[in-house]
Amino acid sequence: MTVTSDDHGRSRIDRERKTAFVSHDWTGNDSLTTTIVSTIAALSNSDPIEVDRLYDQIDPESLETLFAPTSGAAARNTGQVSFRLDAYTITVHATGDIVVVRST
Repeated sequence: MTVTSDDHGRSRIDRERKTAFVSHDWTGNDSLTTTIVSTIAALSNSDPIEVDRLYDQIDPESLETLFAPTSGAAARNTGQVSFRLDAYTITVHATGDIVVVRST
């Protein structure tokens, strides 16, 4: 999912409050990294290439593997991990829900 507007059904971006709630589509073509970086870019009104490199904070492949559906196609529905990127705290839930909040 590439974040491009303020309302994406279950996904919401509030630029004024610098918060976002997005839902990553595990069956889609975009990686979890793309979803996270494009959300931060949308919040900060910048180009995704201007966002700090995710792999400087967390291993993107491990993050993807941690929450991706299992080989039996069973979705994972428990667990979460939080980390900082740019001026934001990102919390990724096993369900694919991602919460991005400007850090204080």
